[in-house]
Amino acid sequence: TKGFGTTKGFGTTKGFGTTSGLGATKGLGYGLAGSDFRKLQRTHSAVEPSGLTKHEFGHALGDLGLRWEDMIIISVDGQAKKKGIKPGWKIYMVDDVIVHSSEEIWARLQEAKWQWRNCTVSFITDMMAIRAEAVGARAANIQAETERLARLPFEGAHDTRHWDQVKEEFKFQGYVEGVENRSVSVAQMRHVLEWTTAHCHRWRDPRSRQKLSLEVMNMYQLNHWLILPATKDRACSFYELISKEKQTPSWFVIHWWGEKVANLMAVLEAHLTLHGASPQTCFWFGAMANRQHQYLEDFSEGMKGTSYYRAMASASFHLLLYLNPQKDDFSEPATPMSRLWCDIELGMCLEHPNAVLDIGTMQSGKAIIVTKDLTQEEQETEKRSPGAGYKAKEQRERAFSMETIDKALSVMVEKAEVSRPPDKNRILNCISKRNDLTAMAWERSKEYTKLNKRLAALLALTFWQRVMAPTGDDNMKDIQLKLTDAIRLDVWRESLELSLAFFSGGNEKMGLLMRSLPSNLKTLTLNLNGMNISDEHVITLAGSLPPNLEELNMDLQGNTDISNVGIANFMNTVPPKLRSQSLELKSTGVSKEFQDKADTMDGIKAAIYEESQKGNLCTTYVLAPIKEAKGRMAYSMEKSKCY
Repeated sequence: TKGFGTTKGFGTTKGFGTTSGLGATKGLGYGLAGSDFRKLQRTHSAVEPSGLTKHEFGHALGDLGLRWEDMIIISVDGQAKKKGIKPGWKIYMVDDVIVHSSEEIWARLQEAKWQWRNCTVSFITDMMAIRAEAVGARAANIQAETERLARLPFEGAHDTRHWDQVKEEFKFQGYVEGVENRSVSVAQMRHVLEWTTAHCHRWRDPRSRQKLSLEVMNMYQLNHWLILPATKDRACSFYELISKEKQTPSWFVIHWWGEKVANLMAVLEAHLTLHGASPQTCFWFGAMANRQHQYLEDFSEGMKGTSYYRAMASASFHLLLYLNPQKDDFSEPATPMSRLWCDIELGMCLEHPNAVLDIGTMQSGKAIIVTKDLTQEEQETEKRSPGAGYKAKEQRERAFSMETIDKALSVMVEKAEVSRPPDKNRILNCISKRNDLTAMAWERSKEYTKLNKRLAALLALTFWQRVMAPTGDDNMKDIQLKLTDAIRLDVWRESLELSLAFFSGGNEKMGLLMRSLPSNLKTLTLNLNGMNISDEHVITLAGSLPPNLEELNMDLQGNTDISNVGIANFMNTVPPKLRSQSLELKSTGVSKEFQDKADTMDGIKAAIYEESQKGNLCTTYVLAPIKEAKGRMAYSMEKSKCY
């Protein structure tokens, strides 16, 4: 309450004390006058000035006797009482200036006092209108306070108000047996994140107390605030709060929980678009599929006994790996490759030659997906216009960070991190094939080395065309050499498929290709279409093929400088164990006979033999009259050795 009599004001600051002019009061503090009152918050009156009355108060006539609250008179004394001013009236103007708050009334009356002059005060006397406005103001204040409280952070994920919100939206649908059957569609993920966006303004990071929004939230935080509280009562998976139907995954997602959820979602959306899939396409996430309140991964049967392997097998070993692109205060680029769970998940597909690995990231706010092969759309483009499909792929992947690729190829599982320390011993002991999974893990093991090399090679094969397409600076060459080393050092690999189709820089690229071949390969498929290579290149390539190679498939189309001589010398140089071979020789400089027979090893050998014999054979053509048929000739041809 503010006024110029005895009343309680704001806080405990003393105002004017006892004076003959203003009486005893506790006001707003020292020195509030002049321009200060204009800075105060203003409460505008909604009441029209009906029943307006104006009174002049004299400076030398004693106490004004006005006491008010929220601009409404609550008691009168002194001059105010003598003038007939009544409680319930509302102050509207002071010195013919409309006032908008109790603070402004006080400041203007104080200004008149300091200037030793009279002042005028205008009052609204329509009591019904004033009461109606007061009721509306109280309702608005209550609403504002309710909204303010709704913006305050929850005490934590255990806050009952938070639990009520979560339970209202995510109700238990029913248990779904088989963790591999609990994949979520992109449409379902959208719903979860839309709800999160609308409610996370009251969430805080459990460690830093940073205010959370979808733009900064990671999976650890989403798990803390939403997944764990929502699933606690039923000890279920989060998927079982979304659906009771089994959903088989199309893709298995590998990601670090510290990455922003919004970035991960953007990559999922881009992946759908890239492959022309519908929003009902399902992705498997451990956070959504596992029953975390009763979760302990079983390594007793090795990797194949884990929920991750079962889910990956259900997705036909189609994997989407998310790699964060840049360094920040909490992580390095390609952080998933320094996380042990991500490494072990990726390693589960190594024994499956038909596994498909797509790698996604965010670069300058845009989702980028790298694929090992052409997409369906790019394949169709390539059929219509040779080289156009590969060009489209190169342009699509061009922005993927080389720094991220470089970091990813440096995987070391023995130094990788986990969120729960006991997991590290269990996983590393499983990798090193020890019986006691709880024992302290070895610092070094040949099995660690093997897995490191195999993972690096797997990543290198997906990044192959992204890294090999550019030419030029030394930094690029360093990464290209690192990539070729990664593939070559995978000595456990028996089958390999590489493409340099339509790449420029034939000499350089062919040298990198030959450097990339593991020593124990048995099957090799190479696409060298449109590289402008010559006989010399293919002959050199034959000499660098692995010694145990048994099957070779090679596309040499569009290389017009390759001739019969080059192919013949190539065949004379291939490894002795080669038993099967197929060559695509259209639009090259070889003869039609070679092209027609190049799809099998026996066929191309026969064509080469026939070519070699052309200079040693004599062909005799005979035309002779037929006695029995007058006027007709008999034709015959005979090949014989020329001596």
